[in-house]
Parts: sequence; structure tokens; C-alpha cells
Amino acid sequence: MRYWVAFLSSVGVMMTTIPAHAQQTMPPMGSAENWGCMMNEGKSASDLMKVVEDWNEWADDNGLDAYNAWILNPIFKSDADFVREAGWFGFAPSFTEMGKGMQAWMTTGQKINDQFNKAWTCSWHSEMATMLVRPPTDGPSSAIVSFSDCTLKDGVTPPALMAATAKWNAYLDENGVTAAIAYHFPGHGNPVDMAADMKVSTWRPSLESYGRDADLYVNGGGLQANQAIFGDVMSCDSARMYNATLIRAGQAQ
Repeated sequence: MRYWVAFLSSVGVMMTTIPAHAQQTMPPMGSAENWGCMMNEGKSASDLMKVVEDWNEWADDNGLDAYNAWILNPIFKSDADFVREAGWFGFAPSFTEMGKGMQAWMTTGQKINDQFNKAWTCSWHSEMATMLVRPPTDGPSSAIVSFSDCTLKDGVTPPALMAATAKWNAYLDENGVTAAIAYHFPGHGNPVDMAADMKVSTWRPSLESYGRDADLYVNGGGLQANQAIFGDVMSCDSARMYNATLIRAGQAQ
């Protein structure tokens, strides 16, 4: 939380001092939400997807045209229940759109919520300010996604972070990497003792593409390139990997 506030404040100062054409290089912030859930005893993914079908109809009726959502199931994660553990990751291109959806859910979503509660039990809900620093080449799709918690080095500024990000994106482009990358700055609902400044998510179209990227990173000099670019900027913990099934693709805003 401390860095999200500092980052947004710094961005506000920057936007008043740099030319308008240069401001276009700063990706806009969208809003993301996470739900951490466990499938109820005797329930399966097929039960959940039946509720998702009804939820999509509800979302259409309530104008959630810009909202994107995925169901997450763990692939690589410590202390995971690979049978019952599941999550919900939602993204809207603006906080206004996210707030619109949340208001609709609070006022008209009770029946759908009751259906979800029969399929799974969710124990936490958090929000993040999300910056797409490497947008997907196409629209939203199902993916293999990895999340890491990252801590910025002392004295690192938002411009320094974005400069390093631009260098890393150029390296990925040169090596034919198609992964999308987002930075997530914690907001409401995140642990009060969270030590990291941000989360970094990397979205790939398949496990095969992950394997190719991993070979580049481990055997092709990617680790050394990453350390040269980000070594003085931030450090990240071991990533967790999920299968992300797209359940709603919002229209571009």
C-alpha cells in the first residue's frame, strides 16, 4: 500500500511537468480484483462453470461490458490444494468501470452470489491498481499466468522502474517472447503486513510457450539480461503459476 500511494503521487507530479506527447508513454492504471476460494465438498469445476454462465447473463444485463474475468487454478504453488483451490481474477480498464460492476453486484447480485456460495467458499478479496506494461498482442484469452511479489530497491523512482521495463520489453521483443506483463500495486484487502511493493504477473498463451521462455531465461542468457536490467531496480520472490481460464472478455474501452 505504501508504494502504491507513493507511485500514484509521483505519477501525478510527473504528469504536471512533462509534455503531453511524452505522457502517452505512461500506461494508464486499470483496476483488478482477486478472490481466493476453495471448492465446496462434492463440487467441481463443472458446477462452478454452470454458475459462471448465469453470472455472465447477469453481467450482460447490468452493463459490465468492459470487465474481464478468469478462473485461476494452481499449477505450481506451495501449500496448494490442487483439487479444491480456485481463484477469481477480474480486471477493468478503469476504477470507474470496476466501481460500476461492484455497485451492481452489491445491489442486484445476491441471487447469483448465493449460487456461487453453493459451489465454492471464498475467504479473501483484494483490489490492485494495475498497469499493463506489456499488453497482450491480441485481446484477453485463457492463459498460463505467473505472479511474483516484488520489492523496489531504495531510492528507485517510477521513471526508473518504467525505464527498466522498457529495456526488458525490448529484450523480449528481440527474442520473440509474446508474454504479456502487468504490474499490480496493492490496494484494499491486501495483507496489512505485506512487505512487497507490487506484484508482477506474466501471461503466456500455453505451457509450451512458458517452456520456450524458460529455456531462454535459464539457458539462453535471459537470467543475466534480467539481472543487468532490474538488478538495481527491484527483487522478486519465487513465482506461483496458475491456469487462467477466461470466462468473460470485456470490450476495449
